[in-house]
Amino acid sequence: MMCIQKMGAVLLLLLLLSGCAGIGTASPEKDDEDEISVSALFQTENGDALYGSAACFSTEAYSEHCQVDSEGIANISGLPRSGELLLTLFDQQQEVQGAMTLYFDQGDVIDATTSQDGIGHITVRNDTSEVALIFVLEEDGSLQCALWLARTVPTNENLS
Repeated sequence: MMCIQKMGAVLLLLLLLSGCAGIGTASPEKDDEDEISVSALFQTENGDALYGSAACFSTEAYSEHCQVDSEGIANISGLPRSGELLLTLFDQQQEVQGAMTLYFDQGDVIDATTSQDGIGHITVRNDTSEVALIFVLEEDGSLQCALWLARTVPTNENLS
């Protein structure tokens, strides 16, 4: 009987020690170098801010929502540096205002354009951790993207 109690105590001790060995070990996480942050300005064609909207950046395995502030700006981090994302813009009633596919790639320069087929092509350099973009909502519900170079909120006069 004493032998069984000792074996039970030894097994319990081994279980406790094996559980403690896992404490403090880091779980595998995404490498920050594989991620990028985006500052996005959302506007209508005439330059009005799309405040109160929400932007959703998603892939098959990832989805991140962010609110658009009173100046039409949303900031999001942790986006993949390369690959395809779907950007969906929602109004205050959670109705879809517009959507576009974004394709992120790495290159020698930072660039953002919208192709004829409506896909946003964003190129980032390896040493870049953040990119600033302008998204313009067209009347037909499509979105156009470009680099947001000045990082100021343009007024209607500046867009003409």
